[in-house]
Amino acid sequence: MSDSPEVRGAHLPGGIAEARAALIAWIEEAGASGRRFLEVHLTRVAPGVYRARHSSDAGLPAASLTRHEDPFDARAIAQVTADGEHRPLKTAPNLRRGWSFEALDAAGLWTALDYLYPACAAHWFAGTRGTLRVTHWRETAARQSGMYSAVGLLSERAVRDTVRACCGDAVCLRQVAWRLGEENPTPLPTNPEETAARSEMSDAVVPCPEACSMFISLSRKVLSVERSEPLEIPGLGTLRAGEVEQIREIVAAAAEGTLAAVRDGDFDEPTNRRRVRYLAAKLQL
Repeated sequence: MSDSPEVRGAHLPGGIAEARAALIAWIEEAGASGRRFLEVHLTRVAPGVYRARHSSDAGLPAASLTRHEDPFDARAIAQVTADGEHRPLKTAPNLRRGWSFEALDAAGLWTALDYLYPACAAHWFAGTRGTLRVTHWRETAARQSGMYSAVGLLSERAVRDTVRACCGDAVCLRQVAWRLGEENPTPLPTNPEETAARSEMSDAVVPCPEACSMFISLSRKVLSVERSEPLEIPGLGTLRAGEVEQIREIVAAAAEGTLAAVRDGDFDEPTNRRRVRYLAAKLQL
């Protein structure tokens, strides 16, 4: 249930210090094997000294990685992919490799992790303590304005398919904690196979307390498509005219060999991964 405005957002009633202490204790309990926090591997290397690397680099020699001393360097690491593309969603599973923080204190570790994954350590801790403050979709949609003001008109089915498209483990490592509304407490499922993959990747479950800006933007595009003319397609059932045109664009791009990755937030592009995932969810692929 969403909280009243005066308390909403108070995920950490005990403050950051309590959450940071819990994170450090969690890491130290794991001993030499360390912990996987989304795509980051965290290890205690000496009393009060901690290391952070990409999980895929956990076993590499330190000399093979670019060493950083300042935890604020994590901000630049999280900004772009390995190919230099901007990362609008920091919890997307495309954190670049090749870096290391070899000697952070507890405060430095928290700072570095918070730049790599903004608010995620706080939300992880709140989730383990039952203090996570959730804002459900109906409330989030109702407070949108301007060109996003109509997203609340999405049908329940469209919202659920948008969750599968935008919040699955293949595109975001958080776990959706919000629901359609207080009157509908049914969880919003992502792909079960992707959910299983998440548990294999990370030791930490990081809940998502409300729909993000990426979800809002995709919802706006979905709404425009869902408002286009319905067409009966043999073998596929009812599709919208906008979806039929998208399929044509995808097939044409594949035929021409131009079916390349596009920017995460470019939802006007028919081959955008999240738009294709929405179409797949609707077709139950």
